[in-house]
Amino acid sequence: MKTAFLRVVATAITLLAAVVLPAHSKDAAGALKDIRKVEVSGDASVSAGVVKAAARQLKQSVRSTRRPVALEKVAMDVQLSSMRRSGGGRNSAQVTVRLIDLGGRPVARETMTVNSFMPDPKAADRALAQAVAQRVALAYRLTQPQADVNSVRSKGTKGKYVRKTRSTNVAQQTQAYQANTQVDDIIIPTEAALTVRSRARPVEKAAGPCVVTAEKDCK
Repeated sequence: MKTAFLRVVATAITLLAAVVLPAHSKDAAGALKDIRKVEVSGDASVSAGVVKAAARQLKQSVRSTRRPVALEKVAMDVQLSSMRRSGGGRNSAQVTVRLIDLGGRPVARETMTVNSFMPDPKAADRALAQAVAQRVALAYRLTQPQADVNSVRSKGTKGKYVRKTRSTNVAQQTQAYQANTQVDDIIIPTEAALTVRSRARPVEKAAGPCVVTAEKDCK
């Protein structure tokens, strides 16, 4: 009786694995594509800074991703919408991702909600863009984008933001240091200067006895 029960359990597990595992593997293989380019857009609720930062990081992920085998080549269209700024630094946006083959036919479509947290209002857009890029890269098995920590936003003329990098600041500091540092001239000694000369003083002759004559007075 016990042996028959174990056989039934083993048969059920085998049938379940035969049904579930192939379907899962098929879905996973179908989701993996060779993404060649990315386009990011947003509706009126999404700021231009979020769209530009998310596009820059996703393009970086696509360039850094290498597939081990040949896969179907597609383009990725990312649409951001319903951006919300909540209290306490909590922000969110709805992200719709569409994969389109080289012939223009839709291959896949997915919608997700991405949340971010950044207490600093000046860095809230950058944090949300980073969260969007990381979430999309994770879903489509792309290389995770690097954090955009080198970019800073400084208010310039006519309300425009100027992008700066740490390398620029380092170069300016190096130039200022070199300008304030005085370098002494290098003196190369000549062959004559390297010649050792004797500094011994000549020996003075000992004074002899003075003899008084008609022409010489010893006083």
